[in-house]
Amino acid sequence: MRVWTLRLLALLVMAVLGAVVLTVRCARPIVNYTASRLIFLELWAAQRLGRPPVSGFVGAGITDEFVAEFRRARQHATAGSPT
Repeated sequence: MRVWTLRLLALLVMAVLGAVVLTVRCARPIVNYTASRLIFLELWAAQRLGRPPVSGFVGAGITDEFVAEFRRARQHATAGSPT
């Protein structure tokens, strides 16, 4: 009985994670479109106010950190592989 309960629980976890991943992947184009529109709106407001846009500074730093983290993860993932 415990084995089947554990299998059912594992199947439920897989189904929930699959639903979350599918939702995130489906929402990604909407998020990208909304973000690009908001960036244009911020640039327009920055022009009107005569100030530099904040998202450019923050976004560049976040992007650089994501790239660095990705490269670190790739180096550690392939460091111990037999190929």
